Amino acid sequence: MNDASIIKLLFERNEKAVEELKHSYENLCYYIAGNILSLKEDQEECMNSAYMDVWSSIPPNKPENLKTYLCKLVKNCALNRKKYNTAAKRNQNFSISLDELSECIPDGKGIEETISDEQLGMAISGFLRSQPEKYRKVFVRRYWYSETVEDIAAFYGMNSKTVATYLFRTRKKLKAFLQKEGYIDE
Repeated sequence: MNDASIIKLLFERNEKAVEELKHSYENLCYYIAGNILSLKEDQEECMNSAYMDVWSSIPPNKPENLKTYLCKLVKNCALNRKKYNTAAKRNQNFSISLDELSECIPDGKGIEETISDEQLGMAISGFLRSQPEKYRKVFVRRYWYSETVEDIAAFYGMNSKTVATYLFRTRKKLKAFLQKEGYIDE
């Protein structure tokens, strides 16, 4: 069943929509949650929470891309669960990927009045679309799916140092782009 049909079922409040959502995206949701959370129970809890959030938010929301909408809900839930489970302690790989991005993504202090998270997200998406495909895919696997540098290197048959270089160059370009666009003070 396609996304439009699932959204239609959600608008009709048909419970089959959740079954179809699970059927279509369960493996992807496990993958995203699993890169952040180590316990299967926590992963399942996040997935169930995300399915419930989809059920509760559609309608009135009508996402353009149901897959992205669901993935964002799963990832946010997993991040919140990770924070709850470990307080100051985090998965080392995940902490490192967040630290890497902190160099080029504004922290939001002092800019809430001028831009929203959605505007920043659209700017970052636009930037990534302008990058070479391999750089973009490596960046997304690292910072959206929270994969390790070694896993990305293995997936693409690359050297880990090459992946690290791709990430460094893309972060550097992203920072320059965000400075030019006024999202970061220079």
